[in-house]
Amino acid sequence: MLLGLVTLVTAGALIAVTTWMKRDSVHLWQASESVRVAAELEIALLLHGRERRLLDVTGAPEHARAMKEAELQARYWLEQARGHVGGARESELLEELQREVEAYFTWVQTQMDEPSPRGTSKTEPLQVIVALTKDLVDLNVTDARNRLDEAQAWNQRANSLGLVAVLVLLSGVGGVLWAERRFVYRPVAAIQRALVSFRLGTSWTPAPEMGAAELRDIARAFNDMVTRLERQREAQVSFLAGVAHDLRNPLQALKLAASGAESGRIPPERASQRLAMVERQVERLGRMVDDLLDTTRIEAGQLKLHLGEHDLSELVREAVELHRPVSSRHTLELQVPEEPTPLCCDATRLSQVLNNLLSNAIKYSPEGGPVRIRIMSTEDGYCVAVTDSGVGIPPSEKESIFEPFRRSTSTRDTIPGVGLGLAVARKILAAHGGSLNVESEPGRGSTFYAKLPVTRGAPDPTPS
Repeated sequence: MLLGLVTLVTAGALIAVTTWMKRDSVHLWQASESVRVAAELEIALLLHGRERRLLDVTGAPEHARAMKEAELQARYWLEQARGHVGGARESELLEELQREVEAYFTWVQTQMDEPSPRGTSKTEPLQVIVALTKDLVDLNVTDARNRLDEAQAWNQRANSLGLVAVLVLLSGVGGVLWAERRFVYRPVAAIQRALVSFRLGTSWTPAPEMGAAELRDIARAFNDMVTRLERQREAQVSFLAGVAHDLRNPLQALKLAASGAESGRIPPERASQRLAMVERQVERLGRMVDDLLDTTRIEAGQLKLHLGEHDLSELVREAVELHRPVSSRHTLELQVPEEPTPLCCDATRLSQVLNNLLSNAIKYSPEGGPVRIRIMSTEDGYCVAVTDSGVGIPPSEKESIFEPFRRSTSTRDTIPGVGLGLAVARKILAAHGGSLNVESEPGRGSTFYAKLPVTRGAPDPTPS
């Protein structure tokens, strides 16, 4: 911007200088033309005077014709002089010269009409005219000299201005190069070093947020991306640890059941208990596998919904009845409208969401207590609220628990899980055009709100 301003000022100054120099050039041309016209006028008048004297001596008619031609020339140059007036003083001289010339021609005509006796002295105004033309020439020469001096002064000013402009522009270019190196090249080089040195799982130096705003945004975006990648890597490591931990318990139980069955010494009543335990562990493993598969489909954008008209209240009742035998220390309290609650949805997927919320409510309230399930009407549909009186969720983790493989830091070491259920549930609800949110207070339980709009058309089956 500064260089542009300097360029504009320099261009304006140069335009002004050239304008003044052009004006002086015009004045010089007018002065030179005025000098030439004055000289031609003087020559014509002197020629006229010589021919008149020759006519007086010889009386030859060719001298009369030459006088007439000289008079026409004098009048022509006098007319030309009017087009090159350069000031008030020159205009006054030209007016006086015109009067004297007319007086001279009148005097000559009078002398020709009434010739004086031979030997009579005649006074003629030609000397006055020659003096006036000399004054006119001197005036224009002086004006030309002044204009030439002024043009030379303006030329020196232009040279000085050009030199200053070149120095300023060179300084500006140097400043731009310095600023480019400081605010562009160095930040870009620092970002490049950060990109080259970055290796996932190793210590890394964040890209410095310096330089232009765009480069700071790039560095900030890169640092945020690396932070997210590190968090995702940590989550994946935690996920693998969680999967290994969760697989160990059911596999160990299955191993014990299989070893007891091989011995053949298990009483029938113990056999039925072990069979029930095997069924629960297999079901648990199946849910883990289903969550993993659903997560893979969602990330690949391949989650498909099979929509149909269903009663939301009936789906909630089925989920509640399914979980009543899970824990004798929990009381499931159901509150649904008496009238039907029709909803266009994928019943299997929605049951998966309800089962996940109820299972979490039981799992994350290990001391037991009531679990309340309510269906509430909203402006555009229904809201299923699942409330427990368990461990609760810290405020800083109310959003992170909906990310894949992310679990609350307060319970991930004591309560088993992989951290996929809530992420899958939110994506399924989003595919229905709904949402999943939570209100919680550590130590006093949580309430999850699954909102579903009543849509008669098919919503977008691919979650965002």
